Amino acid sequence: MIRIRPGQSWRHDPHLREALREGRRSLAARSAVDALALEVDGFDIAGGRAEGELLPGLEGLLRAVARLVSGAPVATVAFRDGGLELVLRRRGSSALLTVVEPSPPSRVLARDVEVDLEGLAAAALEASADLLRDLAALTPSGGPVPRIPEVRSLRAAARDLRRAEAAPPAAPAREPPPAATAESHAPQGAPACRVTLHDDEGVLLAYEGGLPDVGSLLVPGGIELLAADGVRLAAWTGMPFLALRDLGAASSRVLGALRGRESSARLALPRGAGAPEVVLDLEAGTARLPGAPPSPCPAPGLVRAIAEAATSFARLARRRNPRQGENGHLAEMESAAADRLAQADELDRGDVAADPPGEPVAPHPPPGNPGVRRLGPGRLRRLSFRRTFRVEVGPPAGAGLLPAGGVTVLAGASALVAVERVTGAIRWNVPGAQAAWLVPGGAVVARGGSLAFHELASGAVRWSVPAEPAAPAAVLALAGGLLVSVEAGTLCGLEPASGEQRWRFAPPGADRLHAVAAGDRVVVGADTGFVYGVDASGASAFRVLGPGPVVRPAVAGRGACLVTCSVGPGAALLAIDAATGRRRWEAPLDFVPTSGPMAWGRRLALAGGLAGDAMVTALSAEGAAVWLASPPLAGAPTLAAAGALLVARGPDGALVALGRDGAVRWSRAAAPGAHPPATLAPAVVRGTVLAAGEGLVALDARSGEPVGAIAGVAPVRLHVDATLSVVALDADGLASGFRLATHLSVV
Repeated sequence: MIRIRPGQSWRHDPHLREALREGRRSLAARSAVDALALEVDGFDIAGGRAEGELLPGLEGLLRAVARLVSGAPVATVAFRDGGLELVLRRRGSSALLTVVEPSPPSRVLARDVEVDLEGLAAAALEASADLLRDLAALTPSGGPVPRIPEVRSLRAAARDLRRAEAAPPAAPAREPPPAATAESHAPQGAPACRVTLHDDEGVLLAYEGGLPDVGSLLVPGGIELLAADGVRLAAWTGMPFLALRDLGAASSRVLGALRGRESSARLALPRGAGAPEVVLDLEAGTARLPGAPPSPCPAPGLVRAIAEAATSFARLARRRNPRQGENGHLAEMESAAADRLAQADELDRGDVAADPPGEPVAPHPPPGNPGVRRLGPGRLRRLSFRRTFRVEVGPPAGAGLLPAGGVTVLAGASALVAVERVTGAIRWNVPGAQAAWLVPGGAVVARGGSLAFHELASGAVRWSVPAEPAAPAAVLALAGGLLVSVEAGTLCGLEPASGEQRWRFAPPGADRLHAVAAGDRVVVGADTGFVYGVDASGASAFRVLGPGPVVRPAVAGRGACLVTCSVGPGAALLAIDAATGRRRWEAPLDFVPTSGPMAWGRRLALAGGLAGDAMVTALSAEGAAVWLASPPLAGAPTLAAAGALLVARGPDGALVALGRDGAVRWSRAAAPGAHPPATLAPAVVRGTVLAAGEGLVALDARSGEPVGAIAGVAPVRLHVDATLSVVALDADGLASGFRLATHLSVV
């Protein structure tokens, strides 16, 4: 028999009574805080710790029971104040109740307590009715209980449960997947950690996405921990997710002992492992259970095995149910495991000797493409990043991130902040703007009808002049120092020392201009289809009629100025000489480009879309099509060059690397959930691809293998410099900086 009883001490809370008297009904509802007793045959399986706000707690319980009644295999109720999770599983006409304390060291207070599902639903409905009667008895006349929003939500949950009971039985669930094993990929003669899952009831499949949910990860199974010679150090059955989290926390303490050069450490084992701990001899590289002989087991290898098993568990959970990628508990465990892997690998390498005296040391990196020069010899295995700063600047103003040397100006609607990327130190902070552009010596900022120049060193205003209420499309700097403001249909030459206007250039009939600085002149494309070269005096140096309206600023590539024009349902690329305006070639495109062309070795690459499909083409230096490919992406991609590969990112965050022949070399599926905009291209630096998706993921450019990650960011602007220092700005204006903490290259 099951009975659910709300506690009674909340009724005597003076704050609640005062809130009811004063008509503050929502405050009164939040003041009803107590424990729910989950009594099975007179015993509270939660031990009096199912604490929290009673109205939301009972609402969560009603909705969880309704899910089970409707046919769901698993449902979860969280009691945050008590640090407990109630997991409900359906088995025929019964419900199995499990009460878990998920915070390490994890504990299962009650496991698979079987109750009648119909009786559980009746007990939940009775408890909610009792609570509402008690609340009504305390409510003064004139303050009806139904007007409290929390009460309306609770009553709606009760109605949903009654409807679920009256509905016909749900269709039988699909056959659950067979047992699977997640284990560390340990080489021969290294410690190993094997995790077996038995998801017979579809626990992983029950997660519907959204909020963190421990219950959907509590798959039954077993764990086996092996020394380097195959001797079993520990084995136990239970819930591997909880055990892996506990082992991870114990591994962190072992890593601390290694860093402190201690001679021994103890790896605490989860409850039910048959032994309390494994004793590690850090100097001899052995492990043993208390009272047992030692076995070869280097501590870094054991930590690595546990961490790899945790990441394998996470991958398996996402494979079974892609929505698990949104589960914060799973992401937290995987992120912590990746960090421990990096630490273990670094400690396992030991000291690294410096170059012998007298040998020449290159003062600068060797020449070459910084996008493909690797962090070290061999195969890149693991990167970890350390946060350097976190600043709120408001929604991005224009480009949002303006890098200048070791400083980045964070431009937002609320503030402009200059921050040093490596240290995170803030140099200056000034009011925000509509848009901002980096120019030599500072930043030009558009604010409500004015243009201002801020010194890069101090943020001080050098000058401020009136301007149109609408911000310019761009502010450019020419080689001679002149500034050019690109407005609607007009160019304005500005004196860099004072902001004084020198000249205006207005192409006839043009409503929109796209401009780019090319040495001492500006190459301007108009929506009339003309391309102009405007020199520092404001005079037109050349004029070229393109095949159609210019749709984006020209870019430099293969010794030419490349202009993208709209032509019918497709587009065309026009190559001209930036000095003379002489036509070099014109290449028709069968799709609509989503960005300008980019140089890729001796070729040019463009990406776009055609009828919803992704399209990528490679052109020769003379504009001839080398190949046209449609990579498996959900829409028009953005591109980044990675040596001999071309990395394309789809609108959903999926990545595909194309070779010189246009064939797919590697791909990475999109993580579930919301993604940054499709216009955010991946960054490729030193053989590493950093792409936005579920946070930021770092991949080996050659293989596509994950080598690191930055969680908790959703950038719409991204900058990565040659040191792999990262600055990310999200849509709400939260700017985060990270620097490379550790890296490992294995020969």
